Amino acid sequence: MKKFFGILAIAIAVCFAQSVSSQKSATFNLKMNVSNYIEVMASPVDFNFGTTTHDGTYAHSQSLYGATGEWNLAYCNCPFSVTISGNNPANQNVPRFARQETGTHASGYDVLPTLYAINFTTNGVRDLFYGTWLQGANQFPYTKSYSEAPHNGQVKMDMVAYVNSAIASEAVPVLQTLINPAFTNAQSADAGDYTCTMVVTLAAL
Repeated sequence: MKKFFGILAIAIAVCFAQSVSSQKSATFNLKMNVSNYIEVMASPVDFNFGTTTHDGTYAHSQSLYGATGEWNLAYCNCPFSVTISGNNPANQNVPRFARQETGTHASGYDVLPTLYAINFTTNGVRDLFYGTWLQGANQFPYTKSYSEAPHNGQVKMDMVAYVNSAIASEAVPVLQTLINPAFTNAQSADAGDYTCTMVVTLAAL
């Protein structure tokens, strides 16, 4: 009997040893994904650049060197592209200021040469959107890519407008305020509110 229990004890020990030696570890390489995310501020945004000022000495024009608008435009956690487009009441498909003439002798829309300086700030770096100081309305739509994600999420936009300015022609005549009977309607803008729309679209890259 002692011999039997001795053999049984040896067998159990052998089985235990085999059980211990045959243990295996399972390694988990875990992964999850944070999806691309872009959230833009509520819109539409109403912003007034200001009022034109008559310059009777330099260009004899009614010019606006507008106020600067600045917005926390979007939250973004990935590289992205920005496309800016627009339109106006004259349906020119560009963000150029325009106003419909009124009255018996009205003949359409007055449009104003419109230039913008637009910057986007990400990761603390303020970057000119177009690549040159001013972008004429005729140069929209335009797309620019930002290859690095804004690591704190902030996409900031600032913009100033130069309207009816002699800085550049912007592909339309610079309206003037000289007394000249030869001027056409397009060379003498009627007083009133001029409007246009701009659309800023962000897309994940």
